[in-house]
Amino acid sequence: MSELTHELKQDDQGAHYRFGYKVKLTEKDIENGYVVIKLDPFRIAKIYNMTSFALMTVLKKILCAGSRGYKDYRQDLNDCICALDREIEMLEEDK
Repeated sequence: MSELTHELKQDDQGAHYRFGYKVKLTEKDIENGYVVIKLDPFRIAKIYNMTSFALMTVLKKILCAGSRGYKDYRQDLNDCICALDREIEMLEEDK
């Protein structure tokens, strides 16, 4: 079982970026002394309540820009720009 947490403090200008992810520890986790949480783009998108597929695409590409082997850094950045342009187009179409 897991739980998303978010604490906002009045004087913390960056609080809206600080989410926590709580997981229930198993006996094995306690024996090992740690717990492994998969921090992949899907988990991060869920934590930040992302619902836009275009923004999820950008998140994925930014987190791994240039390191996936078949596209270089510049191409990943260009792909992000294309996805963001499409998201803006969709906002205009939906008005």
